[in-house]
Amino acid sequence: MKINHTRLNSFLAAAFIFIIALVNSGCHIPEGQHITSFVFKKEDTGLSSNMTGKIDHRKRTITFTTQNWINNIEKLPAVFTLDENSPVFVNGIEQKSGITQNDFRKDVVYRLNENVAYTVIIVSPQATGLPFIKIDTVNSAPIHDRETWVTMTFSLSDPNNPMFDIPSISNQQIRGRGNSSWDLVPLEGKKPYRIRFRDNQQQSFFGLPAARNWVLLRYPEINTPFGFELGKRLDLEYTCSYNHVHLFINGNYRGLYLFTEHRQADPAEQGAPGRPKVDLNDGWFVEIDRLYDEEPKFRTTNYNLPVIIKSPEPSGPLNMTNPAYEFIRTDLNQLADLMASDSFPENGYRNLIDLDTFVKYFIVQTVVMNIDLFRPGAETGHEIGSTFFYKDKGGIIGAGPIWDLNWTLSPWAFQGRAFEPNSFPYQIHPWFSRFHEDPVFLARYKEIWNKNFQSNILTMSGFIDDMGAKIRSGMVENKKRWSDEIDIEWHIRHIKDYSSKRAAFLNTEYNKVHVLPASKGLDGFGASNKNFGSASTASAQTFTLVAFGEMTDLSAALQRGNNSAFEIITPLTQVQTANEEGGYLATITIKPKTSLASGTHTDTLVLKGSNQGRAFTFNVSLTCTQ
Repeated sequence: MKINHTRLNSFLAAAFIFIIALVNSGCHIPEGQHITSFVFKKEDTGLSSNMTGKIDHRKRTITFTTQNWINNIEKLPAVFTLDENSPVFVNGIEQKSGITQNDFRKDVVYRLNENVAYTVIIVSPQATGLPFIKIDTVNSAPIHDRETWVTMTFSLSDPNNPMFDIPSISNQQIRGRGNSSWDLVPLEGKKPYRIRFRDNQQQSFFGLPAARNWVLLRYPEINTPFGFELGKRLDLEYTCSYNHVHLFINGNYRGLYLFTEHRQADPAEQGAPGRPKVDLNDGWFVEIDRLYDEEPKFRTTNYNLPVIIKSPEPSGPLNMTNPAYEFIRTDLNQLADLMASDSFPENGYRNLIDLDTFVKYFIVQTVVMNIDLFRPGAETGHEIGSTFFYKDKGGIIGAGPIWDLNWTLSPWAFQGRAFEPNSFPYQIHPWFSRFHEDPVFLARYKEIWNKNFQSNILTMSGFIDDMGAKIRSGMVENKKRWSDEIDIEWHIRHIKDYSSKRAAFLNTEYNKVHVLPASKGLDGFGASNKNFGSASTASAQTFTLVAFGEMTDLSAALQRGNNSAFEIITPLTQVQTANEEGGYLATITIKPKTSLASGTHTDTLVLKGSNQGRAFTFNVSLTCTQ
């Protein structure tokens, strides 16, 4: 018989390809016992139909994929069949089909014998390892707005920490919250929410101090946890907690959210994450916000700060006609007036504030480049949004908590302005930038920065990796539901690159020597009285070099020398700051000479030295008019 080798080779090749295809498709069944079917009954899951697992005998996996709510996922029985009648075990416990319950929030391994085991995988928001919240409104009522409270039943499940599970709590309340995060999203889109427990009931979550009010932020990305984490590392009091949770409302998956405290004064007057400790009658908690859309509210005389009062909540009208609010206006006007004064900064303004909280607050905002402090405004030239301050009875003003960080750590354009990692304006609003005109404030800023740079700021790169690993599968589920939201892999790469570049840039800037003020013109020295023909009424002015680390080889000279219209009253003198944590100030005092011809007189003060191995030179412009 003559063999057609061409046809035989073609047949063998086709057979080989067919076998490979069978193996790759999972149709190849390895030797040993096998699970032949695996089902969750609709009576157990609460779904409209049974869930049937996709069995891959080659990989020995059984997979379910759904974003629908699964009842009892933490104690669900499975109905299964085998090709041989033999016992099956999970963690050493023999399994009875349709009877034995298991926690399918994590993968479950069904062992048939010593060599054969199938891993049951549920690809679901409820099985990403993250907590999930289930909310059912009465009669499935929609949550339409930020004003109407909707009655609901609430439960929480934490697969990694069952001690934090909260069984169903009925007759509670939910409504919308936020400004742009609510307004810019269609009603059927992913909205943020506020939860409130009735009758002043205090509820603890994730082991945190109990509170009546909690919020669900619609942005689950790493930006906000990054800012909160940095605030905690800097020991900024009352920094919010952060927990990623999946949210289901009336059985429908709404996506991955960030669960945190509602900003308010602590009702227990003890202080807690997100809740400053203030006396609820004689202390205060305020928000400075450009929207200026809540009562009671007022604007400061200087800087026109838009203040919204969060606490106290006295009886009477909720506006500034109520005299119970007047002490807050007095406190903030006193601070703003001193900061706007020509006598700033040596006029006692520091006695009114907890300086370290302001420094730490600004460091976090600057590292993450929060647009609420940096963006320009259409009307006043500057805007402020979502910044918070507090004062306890008999205390001083503190800054915090940090809030509204969803637009941070990003070069994305906002109002035509790109925020690149090497952008370095101080806070653009004149009230914020005024703090940085105080040498003592700036020296402390450098000290706290350098104290934390290596241990707490540079190591945020590891935090990003850890957070990315924690929420990766949750973000995948979120993007399945909301395709226009961020891809997690891109987000991790971007935020690591942006934050590392920004930290390196700021570290270079903060370790430079700065001079305050950068110049002194006519208004700074004060005009002399021309009727008397002398400059004796002009004021002396002090210039300050601010550095981290001692300055060496210091020198100061007037460019015009003996022909200058100015003279050095107090020579350049260096001292270490009171904190003795690396901050140094060097001051020199200049004054116009007492007898000058009429006209405008100018000169340049040249300040030189070295700091941390780097030479520096400042040319400070001087001007006065006789």
